[in-house]
Formats: sequence, C-alpha cells, structure tokens
Amino acid sequence: MVAPAEVITNARPNMFSLRWIINGREDLIWFIGSVLSSYALLLLYIKRIVPLVPMVALWAILIDAPHVFGTFSRTYFDRTERRNRAGLLWGSLLFFLLGPFMVYLGAGLIFFFLAALWAYYHLVKQHYGFMVLYKKKNGDLSPADNILDRLLLIFAFNYPFVAFIAQDPEAMARVPAALQSGINGLAMFLLAGTIIVAVVWVCRQIQRAITSLPLNVPKYLLLAAAIPMHWIVLLTPMPHKPIAIVAILTIYHNLQYHRLIWFHNQKYTSNAESPAGRPRCGAKTAAVRGGPPIRFEGVSDITNMDLRAKYGAAEMISRRLLFYVAFGIFFALIYQGPRQYLGYVSLNERGSTGALTEPAFANQLGISFLWGFAFIHYYLDSKIWRVRRDPSVGKALKMD
Repeated sequence: MVAPAEVITNARPNMFSLRWIINGREDLIWFIGSVLSSYALLLLYIKRIVPLVPMVALWAILIDAPHVFGTFSRTYFDRTERRNRAGLLWGSLLFFLLGPFMVYLGAGLIFFFLAALWAYYHLVKQHYGFMVLYKKKNGDLSPADNILDRLLLIFAFNYPFVAFIAQDPEAMARVPAALQSGINGLAMFLLAGTIIVAVVWVCRQIQRAITSLPLNVPKYLLLAAAIPMHWIVLLTPMPHKPIAIVAILTIYHNLQYHRLIWFHNQKYTSNAESPAGRPRCGAKTAAVRGGPPIRFEGVSDITNMDLRAKYGAAEMISRRLLFYVAFGIFFALIYQGPRQYLGYVSLNERGSTGALTEPAFANQLGISFLWGFAFIHYYLDSKIWRVRRDPSVGKALKMD
C-alpha cells in the first residue's frame, strides 16, 4: 500500500501533502535523489576523471539500454499486452525502417536532428509524467495549477536546451541550416517566458499557502531536483558536449524509470511491495488459535503458474531482480553493443569538413536502424502509462 498523506503537526492541518508513489524512502532515493547520479557523472567528466567514450559506452550498456528493455518487459514480453495492444506493438516495429529510409534519401542530418529532439522531449515528458503522478496522488488537480505546472516544465526545460545549441558549435552543426538563424531568438523568447512563468508559478504557490490549500511537497521536490540539474548540465562548457550530455542528463531518467518499472512489474509476480518498498511474499502460512502456524505447501507455486500462464515471459523476467538485470544487460549487448561501435567508427571517419565518406554513410544506415529501439521505447511510453485511460496501470502503481 502507498503511504498515507502525512500532516505536519506544528502547522495548519493539511498544509503539506506528502503522498508518495511507492513510499517516502523509495521515492526520495529513486525518483528524486537519483538526480545525484547526473551530477556525479558531470563532475567525473568535466574533471577528466572519466573519458568520453568509456563513459558513454558503459552508461549505454549497463544503464540506458536495460531501461529500454524495461519497456519491452511490460509490453512485448507480456502475453496480455501483446493481445490487447497487438496493433500498437507490431505497428511500432516500423520505426526500424524510418531512419534507414531517410538516410538513403539523403536526409540523414534531418533524421538525426529530429531524433535528438525526440530524445530530449522524452526526458522532459518523463519528468512531466512523474509530476502528474504526484499531482494525482496529492489531489493537486485544479485547472489553474495544471496549466501553470505544464507551462513551467515547457519553458524551464526547453530554454537551457535551446541555449546549449546556440552556444555550442558542435551542437549548432547538427541543426539544419534553414533553422540555425532562429536559434538565438528562440532562446531569448524561452528565457523570458521561463522568468514570467516562474514568477507566476511561485505566486500561485504562495496563494495556495495563504488560502490553506495543501502544498504538494513531492511535486516540489521533483521539480527542485530535475530543473536545476538540466540548467547546470546544459549550460556548463565541456568538450564534445552533444555526446557527453546524453549520458549525463539521461542517467537520472534511467534510474527513475528502472524503479518505476520494477514497482509496476510486481503485478507479474506473487509478491507485492510492502510500504517499505521491499518485496512481501504472498501468504503461505495460517495461524491456528492455540497452536502453531500451518503451512500450505505449493500455494505460491500455483500462483506463479497462473501468472505465468496469463503474462508469459514477463512473469519470469520480473520474478527476481537478478533476472531483470541479466535480461536487460543481455538485451543491451545486442542493441547498444553495435550502436556504440558504429558511433565510435563514425566519429573517426568524419573529415575536417564533416563530409561523409562511403563507409560513414553505411555506418549511418546502421545507426539509424538501431535508433528504432529508442523510437519504439519513446512511442510506447507515450501510450502505456496513461493512468486515467488504463485502470490496470493505476492498479499496478497503486494510485488509489
């Protein structure tokens, strides 16, 4: 069960709302505190403790690709999802063809530019998704707050991203020429918008406090973790920044997602997460008044068999954390192993003018094909976490 709202006894009743997704300890560690991983990676890189290629490759194989597998564990490997979402799942495989098709037509620059935009949007969308979960948990759903919260995220996350592109020559070189002249103007517009929206948003929180409306503390902590980190990472000078920030920004996103997936995927097992966030096995014993407990052998096994019949491979993947990690890394070797190799070769095959040779063109075909894994992950994620439209998701996340 989810921890109930807590009341700060030395303040007005219900002034602070403290309902969490899993519980306070787990949320603070994984959904909020894991932002420290991004700061750690940033420090290791700018202090030249960890070189670029090993940092990105290890992150991609050990952390990022397994989080993509997390999506697949609750979609393609879930027998029920394959039946209920057959069109969505099999139709999404067409993303593997999109990149090679655009590269073949000579639109590789446009493809990789759009891919980078979607990747960053995906990061922001997850922050928005966690914010919405906290809003739902804490009854923070008034129309005015919904609009302001959404605007704050749009401006506060997009300004530093556009400013980074405007200030970094490597990043600007990846932007189609027709769009480059408008980047600085867009950055100034987003900065002005961020300041205005932030002032209005803060005033709204003060108004809520004055009018005795509950203050959504988990939401504040999430925003306080995510927004400054994006600004610091995106506005800090560093070598090969367009490549480095992918790992630095995304590791926080990855750890959040792994914990949410593991929490959700407990529905595939005979275990349930306790309020402390630890697995709690299904009952195997029953106490008899005046006598010792009686053990019912095989109860858990029957439950597991039923779950396996219903969910298929998802049950086995989620049965042990070790299984989830092992399958995730195996998937990563298949996906990111070739991806990292082709990316490394492509970097070394660019001439001083940035023109592509024939081998680099072939590498771009391969890399654009492998982008299909990420695109499927982005697209499915936009569909499978809709708590209001899919009651099974709300039940798995214990949103009631």
